[in-house]
Amino acid sequence: MSIYQFDDYKDFFNHWVSSLPKQGHGEYRRVALALNVSTTMISQVFKGDKELSLELTCDLCEYLNMSEDETDYFILLVEHRRAGSVKLQKRLGKQIKDRKEKAQKLENRLKKETELTEEQRAVFYSSWIYSGVRILASCDDFNDAAAIAQRLNLPRNQVQRVLDFLLGNGLLTHNKGQLALGQTKTFIGSSNLLTVKHHQNWRLQGFNRMVQDDSKNLFYTGPMSLSHEVAEKLRQELSNLLDNVYKVVPPSASETTRCLNIDWFEF
Repeated sequence: MSIYQFDDYKDFFNHWVSSLPKQGHGEYRRVALALNVSTTMISQVFKGDKELSLELTCDLCEYLNMSEDETDYFILLVEHRRAGSVKLQKRLGKQIKDRKEKAQKLENRLKKETELTEEQRAVFYSSWIYSGVRILASCDDFNDAAAIAQRLNLPRNQVQRVLDFLLGNGLLTHNKGQLALGQTKTFIGSSNLLTVKHHQNWRLQGFNRMVQDDSKNLFYTGPMSLSHEVAEKLRQELSNLLDNVYKVVPPSASETTRCLNIDWFEF
């Protein structure tokens, strides 16, 4: 869900609340606490005719972890609702339309390059979050920063910045409210120093998941002594496993996410 899909800030907020777990039960109370106002006042705004003040609007945008551009757009929506004359409403309405068109024009955000520059690669591989957000965004249920942030337990504004980078560099596309993998490639050779960083990023995520009791996950560590012949045979079998993984994964539907880390080394 993108704020740019909405022309009314109340519609956006209520839609966002309903998208939360348990349809956002208790969210009005949490917002009221964050804004230091009563729950009644929040209900009067988002279920009635009362309007947010611009001061509370800024506080709400912070609570929602909106980006700077999203905050500006949200404030415009509030100002439009609060406008006291038709002339002012029309002027603000035009500004809303212009910002929406600018945000929704994919060609303004999507570059034509099919490979990342070295500088872009350095950003992409600086953290697991970039590849994690990119992969998760390819799944049907994760089409906006809010849903992705909730799943990954990350601040929404951080996820939005990552999405902006991915969209702006062709790693993701956004069409009719749907995020999808873009044409830009992220592959780097094994000799590239960023490869080591990529391995480290995702192994650290593996370490973090080990403390969670989840039967979907599988971890195994097995130092061993064995013959040279068997060692080479197992290495080849692991290579064959990877070949099979990349035969069946790309054509399959993007329904869930997993990370596969394989280490086979001599010590």
